[in-house]
Amino acid sequence: MSDFANIQFFLGANSAQGFASLYDQWVDQGKIQAFYCLKGGAGCGKSTLMGQVARRLEAEGYAVEYIRCSGDPDSLDGVRIPGKGAALVDGTSPHRMDPAYPGATGHYVDLGAGYDRKALSAIRGEILAAVEAYRSYYPEAYRAIAAAMESRRRGTAPLHTQETLARTARRAAALLEEELRTPGPFPGKEARRFLGGPTCQGRLLLETTVAALCQRVYEIRDQCGLAGTLLAHLRKGFLEGGCDVIACPSPEQPGRLAHLLIPQRSLAFVTGPLDSCPVFRTIRTENLVERKAWQEGKSFLRLSARVAEELLEEGLAHLAQAKACHDILEELYHPHVDFSCAAEQTQRLTEEILALPDQTLADPLAPAFQL
Repeated sequence: MSDFANIQFFLGANSAQGFASLYDQWVDQGKIQAFYCLKGGAGCGKSTLMGQVARRLEAEGYAVEYIRCSGDPDSLDGVRIPGKGAALVDGTSPHRMDPAYPGATGHYVDLGAGYDRKALSAIRGEILAAVEAYRSYYPEAYRAIAAAMESRRRGTAPLHTQETLARTARRAAALLEEELRTPGPFPGKEARRFLGGPTCQGRLLLETTVAALCQRVYEIRDQCGLAGTLLAHLRKGFLEGGCDVIACPSPEQPGRLAHLLIPQRSLAFVTGPLDSCPVFRTIRTENLVERKAWQEGKSFLRLSARVAEELLEEGLAHLAQAKACHDILEELYHPHVDFSCAAEQTQRLTEEILALPDQTLADPLAPAFQL
């Protein structure tokens, strides 16, 4: 696993609809001081550069938000240094990004300049084959994930009666009454991040991030598919009550929420199971289901869940195969990359960011960077 610091998220996810992206919601390029968009193909050192810059800034006392790669969680797709108003991002496919204000706040960084183009041209056929193989596994993974989500939907839908939904709303209202207590005078702000998802390493949940941001964690055991509904009520209530929130969509179904973090209250609602993060209380969604619906639907629910799990495992296997092909691609590139190019850019960007004036935090993650 990675040695990234505790504040980690994903901005991309392998979902039932294909690659899901939150990259366009990550930073406001009009308010940031420096936005570096890294360009270059496989094996040119983008993740290494971002990690080295981030570690240097942390050594200077600045907190960093790490964005992990959904295709390879041990690699970085971005880092953000709020105290400097700076961010670096891998601007290549599938999450293409470009500076909105080139030269003013945004800057391109070309790491492809380190390629030995003559040598790479000589192995063109091998590179094309590796890229084609790598890309071929993702549609298969997405189909399997979509089938898993459909199986899960079929199992949970009969439980979502009017009475069940009313009970879920009442449970959310009770939680808000207990946890909100003194609402603020203005509505809260919202940031959106993925907290995990299906990857080549299995289905990940970044529990270290939860533990770093929140001391009181409600674990939602969502056998019945009601977490999204419960969290939607909670999100609305906390925002209206003046709390800044980090809303985390379901990676497989980004249209519904899977987790809700409220760092300023040191409070989180996380769809489990949780393995290492300390749990304050557990919410079991089967306790919200109307009794008659539960008795009639529980057998089919369990069968559908087993089918969904098998299909999800199939999707994860395709993602692992895609990663293996990408590893081959990087092995083809590495002997033909002059990494001194990336090293020079690392030094330059580090010095530029350190020279920026400090910037006041003004986003929902601010409490995280004041730990």
